[in-house]
Amino acid sequence: MKIIKNDKEYELMLARVEELVDMDPEDNTPQAEEFDLLTLLINKYEDEVYPIDIPDPVDAIKFRMEQQGLKYVDMVPYFGSKSRVSEVLNRKRSLSLSMIRKLNQELGIPAEVLIAEPGKGIPEDIEGVDWKRFPVVELVKNGWIDFAGSIQSAKENSEELIRGFFSQADFSLQNYSIFFRKSLRSDKTIDEYGLAAWYAKVLIDQNNIPIENKYKEKVLDNNFFDELRMLSFFDKGPVLAQEYLLKFGIKLLVVPHLKGILIDGAVFFNSEMDPVIGLTLRYDRLDYFWFTLFHELAHLALHLKNNDDYFFDDLSGKKDLTDIEKEADSYAEEMLIKNTVWQKFYKKYLSEEDIKDFARKERISPSIFAGRIQKERDDYSHFRNLLGQNQVKRLFEGTEK
Repeated sequence: MKIIKNDKEYELMLARVEELVDMDPEDNTPQAEEFDLLTLLINKYEDEVYPIDIPDPVDAIKFRMEQQGLKYVDMVPYFGSKSRVSEVLNRKRSLSLSMIRKLNQELGIPAEVLIAEPGKGIPEDIEGVDWKRFPVVELVKNGWIDFAGSIQSAKENSEELIRGFFSQADFSLQNYSIFFRKSLRSDKTIDEYGLAAWYAKVLIDQNNIPIENKYKEKVLDNNFFDELRMLSFFDKGPVLAQEYLLKFGIKLLVVPHLKGILIDGAVFFNSEMDPVIGLTLRYDRLDYFWFTLFHELAHLALHLKNNDDYFFDDLSGKKDLTDIEKEADSYAEEMLIKNTVWQKFYKKYLSEEDIKDFARKERISPSIFAGRIQKERDDYSHFRNLLGQNQVKRLFEGTEK
């Protein structure tokens, strides 16, 4: 007995099955075993060569409506409104996952029929996740999600779009049911759904950055920070910093912030244990860029140990800082301007020219000194011309996705 390879063999086996049916063999006889085996071979051939098409989803819905005597108005709970019922049943609107779930659970229409894909089921709903709270419209407008439909249609299909978006990031929402309440620094209320979407975008974009060398924790020594700090002296210092960090296996990328997630930067390990630093550049200033970068590097040097750890920072947040955040602030300040240098400078500077002269002597950006003075005095009205306003984003134009 062998598998069926063509229609001729198929016809011969069908004829033999008919003979065996006429014989009506008893159980456990050679003829009965032959009948069972032939039936399996015939079914396999038919599945491969003559597959049964899955019914059209709309036809299946109309058939179930006819079976149960349901009218258009009875379908409103499944589609949301009379107009949507009409649009779906006239094939002018596709089924959303929420519609599919209701039709499957309450009307018993098979999932693979509604999805129109053999063997495909409905993804499990995730407890505690409200798909409508994700900023799907903003993601579409930003080009982060490729969707050609209307804004209204994007809202209605938010679950499908968000699931597809997060799948690119290798980010399972099941593991983040409370999102990022841990290790989130801010004095404001942060939209955690927006933050999850921003984090996913960073994960997606970092996949496009190949590394030359694997990161080793011991590289974050004083020499590392001294060399990085001196890059601030150059006009293209921020992009030079990006290249410098990559030499040590650290990925630095810019992903603009979304509405309601007023953070400046984040640091975490990806699934390959490569450190990733994401910056939003919501304050387009050189001093803010350098302090944010050094703050995230401080977390990497002092606090980040595995890929379950992450830090999201709104550095304008000053209230109720944890010891970890205070330590990262102090470490960043020390790595940017050594305390001995700061004490020597802070006692003697007189004017903007003094700041520029001292910065040239130390081979670092004057914006770093100006920003530190503003912070120390809690007075942001002085030395604003030295902060490097509108000098960072332009350097990264074309690198944002």
